[in-house]
Amino acid sequence: MNRACLSGILLVLISGMAQGAVSLSGTRLIFDGRYNEATIEVSNRGASEALIQAWLDTPRGDDQPGNGPSADLPFALTPHLVRIPAKNKQTLRLLYEGIGMPQDRESMLHLYVLEIPRRSPAVQQLSIAIRQRINVFYRPAGLAGDPADAPQTLIWQRIPSANAALSLRNPTPYHVSLQDLRINGIKVADHRLLPPFSDASLTPPVLGTKGTLPETLSFKAMTDYGGQREYCAPFREGQPFTVPLGKPDSHSLIGKC
Repeated sequence: MNRACLSGILLVLISGMAQGAVSLSGTRLIFDGRYNEATIEVSNRGASEALIQAWLDTPRGDDQPGNGPSADLPFALTPHLVRIPAKNKQTLRLLYEGIGMPQDRESMLHLYVLEIPRRSPAVQQLSIAIRQRINVFYRPAGLAGDPADAPQTLIWQRIPSANAALSLRNPTPYHVSLQDLRINGIKVADHRLLPPFSDASLTPPVLGTKGTLPETLSFKAMTDYGGQREYCAPFREGQPFTVPLGKPDSHSLIGKC
């Protein structure tokens, strides 16, 4: 392998490990329908000016990134293209027209922020545009219940039979984001987002001993502020049940509550 080729590979590896200078002030944004706008800060931690482009798009079923703003959304995002000085911040404002979104439930959108790299004078330098995405939840005013209580309102059920799926239903008008879902301490899923008034099913793990039944169900749920709260409850085989706040017993081998 010649030196020029090796240098090119090293430049690609170094650039691939580089971290973006731009960061967002939150991992999610709640748009409170009582107000006509919501804001989020973008920080430039770098030693030079950063150029960013921001846009809003609808979620895609295949989880592919949006390539530009959706023309059908009744929102305006400003500024959508801006230079941020080194070690400085910029506030993005999301404005709602007042009509066009469901009023009986939350709606989820995706906010994209693209950090556009500077052109490098180096011949073999690889520039990488870093794109970040967070969920935006538009929450109409006057929805019933408290979104903080939604995770412990989920209805779970498993019918005792061979390889029976674990079903769950979200009867609330809020999105519920579950993390680290476990049965008997065995991980079932890393993440699951439940839309309002939706149903879902999960495949329970193989518990090892023949005839062994699930004993505990535990998970974490995201809060409006990006934190996590823990939930745990004994299984009720064949009966619908809810899971209250509570941590699994760290001294138990199967994660009893």
